[in-house]
Amino acid sequence: MKSIILMLALCLILQDSMEDFTTENATNIQTAIFGTSYNKYVRPSATTIVGIELNLLSINEMDVKKQIMSSSGWLTIIWEDPRLTWNPSVYGDIKYIYTKQDKIWRPELIVDNSVEGMSPLGHDELFFKVNHTGEVRWDPPGHYVTHCDFSITYYPFDYQTCSVEVTSFAFTIEALTLNSTYDTVNTEDYKANGEWILHSSRVEEHFLTEHGEKFSQLEFKVTFERRAKYYVTNVIYPLVLVSLLTNLVFLLPADSGEKISYILTVLLAQAVLLTLIGNSMPTTSVETPIMGMYISFVLLMAALATIITTLNLRLYLRTDQKAVPRWLKAFTFLVLLRINCRTAKVKEDDKALVVSNEDTINVEDVNGKGKTLKRMLNRPSQTSNKEDARFPFQCKEVSAFLDCFFFYLFNIVLIITTLVFLLVLAVSDVPSS
Repeated sequence: MKSIILMLALCLILQDSMEDFTTENATNIQTAIFGTSYNKYVRPSATTIVGIELNLLSINEMDVKKQIMSSSGWLTIIWEDPRLTWNPSVYGDIKYIYTKQDKIWRPELIVDNSVEGMSPLGHDELFFKVNHTGEVRWDPPGHYVTHCDFSITYYPFDYQTCSVEVTSFAFTIEALTLNSTYDTVNTEDYKANGEWILHSSRVEEHFLTEHGEKFSQLEFKVTFERRAKYYVTNVIYPLVLVSLLTNLVFLLPADSGEKISYILTVLLAQAVLLTLIGNSMPTTSVETPIMGMYISFVLLMAALATIITTLNLRLYLRTDQKAVPRWLKAFTFLVLLRINCRTAKVKEDDKALVVSNEDTINVEDVNGKGKTLKRMLNRPSQTSNKEDARFPFQCKEVSAFLDCFFFYLFNIVLIITTLVFLLVLAVSDVPSS
């Protein structure tokens, strides 16, 4: 029984509220407040405080090359005009009406960092909601294409902060002051973007000075985080994998005849892959991304591996296998033997081949009597024999030592560089405060 009574009471209340509005009362309000005494070109006498809220709907595009952000949304703008007041009890208890902007004074607002013109906000067909207290609410929708300073140093693990700046250059701060309704951007109706994650937002109040006059400005800042999963699987992973293939050229035996063809194939694959990756990277010269520096380093290492492999094959295929350069002999004793865990002991076969300091030659004269000629070897021959005795390795063996040395060296350099590259990308960039 009580529920039925409550339902009847609610129906009576709704019926009374619907009967409050009549066309005649609304017309009388329009005539009363927009009479001859009201001039839409004259602002309110006191300083008008305008509260503004940005309602963000979507991010359409963020173009690093053009340095722009394209977004959609609307502004909720509220101010008070003491001339637009009435007593609701006199006009059928009507507390608010609607009117268009061609009949009412409004603050002239523009988006001053727009790159597609700086025309005032609003449209003649938009309605204003006017409350009986003089409060006016205006909700102009907009498609904002604004300038944005991008930072791509840590691409693709980067954060970008872009803004929509609203100001009025028609009225100074003595006539008009802009205040933010909330400390953040309203994102209740925001639609998620496939490339960017909405990280945070804030509102800042500024004052602009032009020709000695101050104007109020609101800056709605929005910070986005790039979705990096696509770039990890399609850019970073192939790039790191192909860069590590360079080291394998030093494991191929020189007798296989495939060392040069392999390293050239790897170099060509890197060039093609890096060309594709370069097309997906932001094209700007303001900043150089860390990934771009890593790409240049990978190409440099592949080019060095090609040069080293070519020179090492020349050493391996030398006709005179004992003709090892002196500097390479010294490098072999100091570095290569230690890396390859080898010693410089002379083999027994090599000892047998060493010529003595003197050669004894037996000859017979005409009478058949035997004579012995002892001929001393010349000095250069003695030096050569001593050097050969101290360095028992041939060019092929030294070439194998060099392959092992450069395999370890390239692995250490590339692995350390890759780890530093990934670590810097992952932890260095933070959203701006």
